[in-house]
This record gives sequence, C-alpha cells and structure tokens, in this order.
Amino acid sequence: MSLRLGWLAEVLGDSPTLKLSSQAKELIRAGEPVINLTAGEPDFSTPEPVLEAARAFLQQGRIGYTASAGIPELRERVAAQYTATTGQDYAPSEVIVSNGAKQVLYNVLSILLNQGDRVAVPVPYWVTYPAQVAALRGRTVEIHPSRGWKVNAEDLARDGAGDCRALILNSPVNPTGAVYDRAELEDIASFCREHEFFILADEIYEDLVYTDEGHVSLVQVAPDLRHRIVRITGLSKSYAMTGWRVGFGLAEKATIDAMTRLQSHSTSNICAIAQHAALAAFDCRDHVARMREAFHRRRDLVLDGLDGVPGVRVDRPDGAFYAMLDCGDLVADLPAGEGCWRLASSLLEHQKLATIPGKPFGAEGCLRLSFATSDDELREAVQRLRVGLQEFAG
Repeated sequence: MSLRLGWLAEVLGDSPTLKLSSQAKELIRAGEPVINLTAGEPDFSTPEPVLEAARAFLQQGRIGYTASAGIPELRERVAAQYTATTGQDYAPSEVIVSNGAKQVLYNVLSILLNQGDRVAVPVPYWVTYPAQVAALRGRTVEIHPSRGWKVNAEDLARDGAGDCRALILNSPVNPTGAVYDRAELEDIASFCREHEFFILADEIYEDLVYTDEGHVSLVQVAPDLRHRIVRITGLSKSYAMTGWRVGFGLAEKATIDAMTRLQSHSTSNICAIAQHAALAAFDCRDHVARMREAFHRRRDLVLDGLDGVPGVRVDRPDGAFYAMLDCGDLVADLPAGEGCWRLASSLLEHQKLATIPGKPFGAEGCLRLSFATSDDELREAVQRLRVGLQEFAG
C-alpha cells in the first residue's frame, strides 16, 4: 500500500504567475527572443544605501537570531513611518516584520479563520488570496464589481460580504492597477461599519500611485475601524527589494501578538541581514520617486500603443505596474475557461511575448501585462502585442 500525502498537497496548485514567469525566463535562457511581461517585480536595482547597510552588518561577522517579530529598531522605524504618513499613531508593538507581505497575509488569515469561515475577495484578485484561504480550510466569497475593476458597498452587500469573517481589500490592485480613492473607500467603510468582520488592507503597491490624490489608506478614511483593520505592506515593490523578503503587518497589539506567536513556531525571524538593510530603505524616498515616475511613463507608453486595437478594452491603471486587457470580444467564440489561455499561448508562440491569462485572477477573457521592464522593451512588446491581438484566430 502506497502512502498518500495530506489533503493540502492536493488542494494547492502552483502559483500561475510564478510558473509562467519561470517558463518565460527559461525560454530567454535558451536563446529565444522572448519579451517577458509576466514579472511582478521592478526592473530596478535595490537602492545603494540599503546595500551598504547590508555590507556593514555583514562586516560585524556574527549573524544571529533576532526577535521573531523583527528587530526593535525596524519595528520602531516602521511604526514611525506609518504614523507620519497616515496620521494614526502606531506603536512598535503594533508592527510585525515577516518574510514578505505574503507571509503577513498568511499569518493573519491563520489566526483569524476557523474551518469553513468565509473571506470576501473582490474580483479580479491576486492569485494567492483564494489559495491561502483554501489552505486554511476557509471559503472564498467572490465579490464582483458592478462596473469597472473596483467594488462598492452595493457589490459587497449583494455578494454576501456581510456574512464573512474577513474582507481582503487590495489597493492599488494586482492585477488591474486600480486604485480606490477617498470617496470609494468612504463608501466601503460605511458598509464595514454595519458588519462585524476584519479588513485586510493589502497596500504593498502604496507608493506606486499616479493620481494627484496619491495613495489613501482605509485607516485614514475610517480611523474608527482601526481595531479590525490589518495593514499589509512591505519593501518589495516600492524599493525594488523583492528578493530581500521584508514585509510588514500593522494592526492592534493583540492581533500582532497572535501573528508573532504563529511566526515564532513557523519561520521565526526573517533574515537578520535583510532587517538591518531595511533600516536604510525609508531614507531612499528619492529612489521610490524615480521608480514611480518611470512606471507612470511606461504605463502611458503601453496605453498609447494599444489605443485603437479592435476588440480590446483597457481601463487606465492608476497604480502598481500592471495593465489588465479585457479581450472578451476576441475570445468570445472559444470554450468557456479556455479563451485567455489560448490567447496567451498564441502570443508566446507567434510573437515571443509572455503574458499571464486572466483566468487565475478570476478574470476570464483577460490578459495581465506587467510594464516593469525597460522603455525600449515595452515599445517592442506593444508592437508585437498589437500584431498578435489582430492576428489571433482562436
């Protein structure tokens, strides 16, 4: 009799975004002239002061364990940063440092969910949200926007968010780049006040917003809900530090304490070198500003290049570095669930252009493009994309 793995081994699949990105990189290494628009990471180098801080810490020679929730200096720095940007007083004890925002999310879902608990997730969503909920034996409740890519209070009520244990609210949104403005957050906050659930505010792209208003956090709009808002953020996207794995969670002390207990029994502290290097990141705001300016320019380059392509709709992304193409008209005659995959496969085969199908994000008939690559590559990519979309035969 052969032994079987546990149920979780069968429930979880590969991350489609990481898998497709790896496939594109393999083709490039094999010499194929592929342009990779799958990547969810900046194409910039980590700021030099961060690297210098890491080198200086290494020179000390002893790299030991740290407190599970993060070194005190970093928790203090994070608390001070978000107190300054939101006007809400955060204490160091209300901060946890984890292995990227992904672990912060997993930690908080772990200490919130009981078996069968429901989590409201607006569509389209980052592929990891439903995967983590399933891993914790919860149930994802999809909230479908009635217009555009953003949900409102009516959508939350219609699709049953009020009966959930938590709502995941991502802004700027991966995969669409949509950004919730103050008025939209006030509308959502009004619904949240009527129902008892936690709000997990994923704000990892908070510094990459291209509107005059900039990023607005739910906790700024609704400080009265702060006791049940968990902010999820980190240094990966805004500071070009994806590989350093530095994420932050900000919440009430009791919530952070529970997350810390879990982390102490799973990964313990994150890399001590990364923590000491991260102390220098918040002094690199000029680097963040240059990245934001570059992504803003690249966004416009992509949108201008796609203007007028028949059968394709693109809502202007106001944040992050993604654009979601609604190609529903192009794939309307294909079997349900296959259209975006066939389109992405066609682009890769015929145009050597790697994109991600919208299906894993809950957006059938769509493609996600990342514009986190050079201007020259993007210009060539847009030309290939125009040709590929116009020649697609299903």
